[in-house]
Amino acid sequence: MQTLYELRLEIEELDDGGDYKYMGTSPDLPSLIVAGDSVEEVISLAPSVSRALIETMREQGQSLPPSLVEAHEPFRTHILVPA
Repeated sequence: MQTLYELRLEIEELDDGGDYKYMGTSPDLPSLIVAGDSVEEVISLAPSVSRALIETMREQGQSLPPSLVEAHEPFRTHILVPA
């Protein structure tokens, strides 16, 4: 069974004229950067990018950040809803 990790995802709007409009990072996994054209796209890409990053860190013998917490409860996430 795979280990589940819970991490915070902080998404900001980019205003630099680049290819993507939003970028997600995590204070729990400092190397994580996910870019997309919408908040929803960043949220949908974040799990697979995070998994690949964690797998790479393990393969290279790197320690996972201590702030990366194993999830012991059902999956939860935080979202912002403009209304």
